[in-house]
Amino acid sequence: MSLKSYLIQPVKVYFTALLIIGLLMLALLIGNLYYQTQSIQTSLQQKNQQQAQEEMSFALEENIINLTSNLLELAEWDEIRQQIEDPTYYYFWHEDRLKDSPYFKNHYTQLEIYDDKKWLLMPPTTDNSSDDRLPLHIANEEPTVIFTSEKEAFLHMFEPVFEPNSKTILGYIGISVALHQNLLTEHEFAFVNPDSIRFIGTKPITLSELGYYVEFDPITNSVSNDLWQLINHFTAYVIILLIISTVLIVILFQMLFSGPMQTLSNYIHQLKKNPKDAIEITQEHFLIKEFEELKHSIHDYHRDLQTTQHALQTQYKLVWEQARRDALTNIYNRRAFDEAWNELVATFEYNPSNITFILFDCDFFKALNDTYGHEVGDDVIRITAKTIQKSLASEYPVYRIGGDEFAIILTKIALHEAFGIAKKCLKSLKKYNFSGIGIKEKLAFSVGISHLEHQMSKNLRDDLLNLPRQADIAMYKAKQSHQQKIQCYKSQLEQESLSLVSSQVINTIVDAIHTGQYINMHLQAIHSVNSDTLYYESLIRIQKEDLLIYPSDIFSVVERRRLEVEMDTQIIQQMLNAFQSNLIPQNTGVSINISGKTLLQPQFTELFQPFIPYLKDYKIVIEIIENTLIDHMEYAKTVLNTLRKQGFLIALDDFGSGYSSIRYLAHMPVDIVKFDMSMTLALDADEKTKNIIFATAKMVRNSGYDLVLEGVETEDMLEKAKQAGATHIQGYLLGKPKSIPSFT
Repeated sequence: MSLKSYLIQPVKVYFTALLIIGLLMLALLIGNLYYQTQSIQTSLQQKNQQQAQEEMSFALEENIINLTSNLLELAEWDEIRQQIEDPTYYYFWHEDRLKDSPYFKNHYTQLEIYDDKKWLLMPPTTDNSSDDRLPLHIANEEPTVIFTSEKEAFLHMFEPVFEPNSKTILGYIGISVALHQNLLTEHEFAFVNPDSIRFIGTKPITLSELGYYVEFDPITNSVSNDLWQLINHFTAYVIILLIISTVLIVILFQMLFSGPMQTLSNYIHQLKKNPKDAIEITQEHFLIKEFEELKHSIHDYHRDLQTTQHALQTQYKLVWEQARRDALTNIYNRRAFDEAWNELVATFEYNPSNITFILFDCDFFKALNDTYGHEVGDDVIRITAKTIQKSLASEYPVYRIGGDEFAIILTKIALHEAFGIAKKCLKSLKKYNFSGIGIKEKLAFSVGISHLEHQMSKNLRDDLLNLPRQADIAMYKAKQSHQQKIQCYKSQLEQESLSLVSSQVINTIVDAIHTGQYINMHLQAIHSVNSDTLYYESLIRIQKEDLLIYPSDIFSVVERRRLEVEMDTQIIQQMLNAFQSNLIPQNTGVSINISGKTLLQPQFTELFQPFIPYLKDYKIVIEIIENTLIDHMEYAKTVLNTLRKQGFLIALDDFGSGYSSIRYLAHMPVDIVKFDMSMTLALDADEKTKNIIFATAKMVRNSGYDLVLEGVETEDMLEKAKQAGATHIQGYLLGKPKSIPSFT
């Protein structure tokens, strides 16, 4: 059956028609409801409330007038004067005569007579401690309203009793009136609901304030009830109208929208369920033109999608792979590492095996990057990644997880095998000639290894999750060593990394390094052997109140947190402050220790420019440890010779502690050589060892360097140091470190 063409219209035609009908019905409903309720209800409520307020005000005012008039009549009653003059039979008179007289009203809760001193004429026979009872003594003659917890109020009023034809006060008359009962007794309310009257005060008030403390509801107007009945009838009419309208809209929606949409939805569901099959298009016709077009478009699009599906899958795989690759090195990136690690963690408990985590890091990479530029730094990263990957089997990918950090995850191998793989990678890195990209110094790499034997583990998941952190601890240990650049994690390393006294010590050290507070510089004298001159080595201490922190703990935190540059900067600033404050003794000097990381900073020489004005009066020495100087010889020559030309002296610290540096001695840009304390102590060793020390010292002196021996603590050691050829002596024998202020 074919449909007339004019019946197939765009969806907006039907939608607009339905929308107009719905809006008209809704506008009619809202307008009628608003007009019928708001205008009438609001005006009636306002009028009722106003009339009730006026009525209540009038009732209160009239009550006060009546009560005042009654009280005045009482004050004129002769029997009141008689009781004041002779209260012998007061109780009988009060209970019999008074309450039977026309002067005592039903709404009085209490009526009492007071003497001229305002004291109650006779003590009460009942408890008078309640707030609503008249007081024993009149403190204030003004009418007072007392509130109770039952939302009732009592009015206390007092009136003086005079002698006849005189202004002499014989006493006073007092009444207590229950206001609620009084209002209901004395008045017929037309607009106030009597049952709703309530008093809301909590403390005594004056009579003039009473209007603010009374609440009530107006009596409902019969017209208002008729209005609400009309509203109910109207609401029922609206509900019926809405039900009829809803049924019509549902029927139309089913015909125009829901039915076609359901048909198309079923068709799409079949296409999704069988995406590779060619499904015939539905033969059902729709009244809405867009649905007819959509039906044919879905069929056409499905056909086209089948054609392009394979191309999209191929492209998706390519994009997914690129997202997991590091753009600089083309090895797997941090995202790929996280995916692989999370998958390993998720499946490890069900399929446990030996796991080894290896972490590679380039020592002093930031300084190298700052010195040679980011392009050379990028070349180092690319070469490192390529070299490590070539040294590994194809099933073990390398992940770049940080700037210069690379990780390897090994499974199902023993620890000694993993160590061999790491050693092979490190050997390849050492053999690579980085001078081809312009680097003159020897590059060093540190390797940390953590290993999990699943058969030995009591908590597989926790032990697995700890591997990256343990590898980082082992790598940090490798960075501290200049020979053993591969370190395997052991529990002892954990203890070393946490060997600080307490978290208070850690926080104090970090705070001091960042802010300069709590740093207390000490000086230890370095005496000349051939003259009376001396200069001082600056030594850092940190003191906060009674907490004194020594270098061993300071350096442990600084090295772990990698705050060497920040600490050196603070020490340099502290010593500059000492010079500026004239705290350094005249005709002496200071020696400042500098770490390798600080030496490699681009702005290193700028740190010492403020000291130049003091060079004419003081000896200022910059101490560099032996290993740093040898590892970066070419760079150190340039930087240190610049400072030497400005008048600074350079000392080679810890000589003999690490490398065999004798072959570098002639090329070192230094003026002073400081033997490591181990060499000083070796003067007490066997004759062969002592001869080696003597020969080394002689060679240093013949090369033109001053020679400092530190750690001299006895007269015998002093004599042997002099025999060895030392030009300067440092040690507890000649002076312990002292705080700078003690020199002034």
